[in-house]
Amino acid sequence: MELINPFDKEKYPFCHSGHQYALDIISGSIVSNIYIKGACQRYLNDLAENPKFYFDPDKAERFLRLAQRFKHVKGEWKTPTLVFEPWQNFMFMNIHGFISKTTGERRFRTAHIEVARGNGKSAIASVEGLYDLSLDSPKGNEIYSAATGKDQAKIVLDSARAMAKANKSFLQKTGTRVLAHQIIHEKSNSFFKALSSDSNTLDGLQPKTAIIDELHAHRNRHVFDVIDSAMSKRRDSLLFVITTAGFDTSGIGYSQSAYAKKVCIGDVEDDSFFAVVYTLDEKDDPFDSEVWPKSNPNWGVSVDPENFAAKAKKARESSEDLSNFKVKHLNLWINSSSPFFSVEKWKELADPSLKIENFLGQKCWTSVDLASKIDLASKAFIFKITDPKNPSAPCKYAIFTKNYIPEQTLNESSNNAYKRWKEKGFLISTQGEAINYPYLQDEFEKTSKSHKFVGVHYDPWSANEFAQRMAAKRMNMIEFRMTTANLSEPMKTLDALIRQKRIIHDGNELVTWCLGNVVAKRDANENVFPRKENEKLKIDPAVAMIMALAGWIGEEANESVYEKRGIIVL
Repeated sequence: MELINPFDKEKYPFCHSGHQYALDIISGSIVSNIYIKGACQRYLNDLAENPKFYFDPDKAERFLRLAQRFKHVKGEWKTPTLVFEPWQNFMFMNIHGFISKTTGERRFRTAHIEVARGNGKSAIASVEGLYDLSLDSPKGNEIYSAATGKDQAKIVLDSARAMAKANKSFLQKTGTRVLAHQIIHEKSNSFFKALSSDSNTLDGLQPKTAIIDELHAHRNRHVFDVIDSAMSKRRDSLLFVITTAGFDTSGIGYSQSAYAKKVCIGDVEDDSFFAVVYTLDEKDDPFDSEVWPKSNPNWGVSVDPENFAAKAKKARESSEDLSNFKVKHLNLWINSSSPFFSVEKWKELADPSLKIENFLGQKCWTSVDLASKIDLASKAFIFKITDPKNPSAPCKYAIFTKNYIPEQTLNESSNNAYKRWKEKGFLISTQGEAINYPYLQDEFEKTSKSHKFVGVHYDPWSANEFAQRMAAKRMNMIEFRMTTANLSEPMKTLDALIRQKRIIHDGNELVTWCLGNVVAKRDANENVFPRKENEKLKIDPAVAMIMALAGWIGEEANESVYEKRGIIVL
C-alpha cells in the first residue's frame, strides 16, 4: 500500500493529522506496539476498500473541529482550549468517520480506548459525551457516564459539567443547561447523567452514548452487561470504554482488554468494535526509556519524561512501587496470562492435504465438547502414528476436529471470520437457533463405522443425552468431567507434543484461532486448567482435543509393565 495522505490539509486538517499518524505508525516513524500497528493497518485497509462501510471526512472533521473548542478545566496547558494530538485525531476520526452503507449510521458501536494514566482520558470522554448530547442532531439522546460506584461515575460527568460551564457560547448556541447532577439539552429532551449500580434503577435505558471510565475498577460485570445490552435499542448508539490496565485479571476489564487486543491484531474480525491499546510489547523491558511512549501516546505533552523517569527509578527500588508503575504508567495488567499454546509452532505442523479418510479402519480416541447449545460445539479425533521400521521411536498423533455452529448464531455473530471459516469448510452450520444434535449424532455414527473408536470422552454436564444415544449404538462412551485433575496432564502433554513436533493436523483455521485463545488457570501445584479471557474468544475445539488426548495418555499408562520391560527371569 502506498503511504500517501488523501486528506487535504487545508480542508481536513484534523483528518489529515489522524491519517498521517497511521502512516507514521506503519512506517515506524512513531514507536508503537503490535496492537496500535494492527489498529492503524486495519484503518488503512478499510479506508482503501471495504464493501460494507465508507468514510465520511466531513462528519469526522466536524466532530474534531467542535470538540477542540472546549476549554481545559484541569492542569496547566499552553493553549486555553483542547488541542488533540495526532493519536486522538486518529481515534476519533475512526469512531465518527466510518459509516455503514446499509444503515447510514455509525459503523463502530463500541470503542475501547486503553491507555496509561496521565494521557487525558477523562477529558476526551467528556468531550464525546457533550458532543453526543447537544451537537450531533440530538433526538432524545440519553448519555450516561457509567461505573459501579457513584463517585467513579461522576468523574466524567463532573469534567463535562466543568467544560460546558467554561464554554458560554456552547451553552447559549445549543440551549444546553448544566444542573447539579446532570446536563440537559431541553430542545431535544436529551440528558447526560451519571449511572452506577447504586442508582435506583438500571432498567429501561436507551443510551445514545454510554461512557465507561476505568473499566478495570469494575468489581463485577453487572453495570457493563446492563449497559451493553441496552445499546442495541438504538442503531446509532456508542459504548465508549476508556480505561487503564488493572490488578484484577478475573474481571470484566481484563476480559474486554483481551478481546480488544484480538480485534487490533486481526485475530477477531468485529466490524462494530474499534480498539486502541497503548501498552508495551511482550518482550519489552519496562525500564527501557525507549519503549515508554508505547504506553503513553501523550509523551512529552501531558506525560512529562523527566517525572516519568523518576517514577521508574523509584519502581526499581520498591516492589510495591513497581506494580503500580507497571499498571498505571505502562498500562500492563499484573498477572496477565499469555496464550498457553504456541500458535506459531502449531501452524508449522499443518498439512492441508491431510484427511481423516487417510486413517480408515484405524484406532482413534475421540471426544465431544457440547458445552454450548447456541454457539460452537466440537468433536475431536486423534490417531496414533508409529513407525513400523522403528517401533521404539516416539510416536506422532494426527488430530482432526469437526466444529459446528447454529445458523442463527452464525448470522448474528460479530465475528465475521465465522462465515469465512464456513466457506472454507472449517466450520459447519446447522439449521435453527441451537445446535442440531440429531445431525451431529448421525455424522458421529457414520464416522464410527469407518474408524475404530477406542473410547469417546464426554462431559456428563452437557452431553448426557448425546452419550446415551451413542451408547445405544454400542460406542464406548466415557464420562470426562471438566476438572483440573482430568485436564491438566493432557493439556501439558498437548503443549509438549506441539513443541516436539509430534503432531500433524489439517490446518483448520478455526482450530488455530481457538488454540490461541487458551490461557491456563494454575493452582498451587502448577496444575493447569484451560480457560478463555473473554466469552467471545472460543476454545471449544482445543478443549475437545485435550479430552481426546487424555484417552491415549490413559491407555499408554495402563499398558502392561511386561510389554515395556519384557519378562525378568530370576
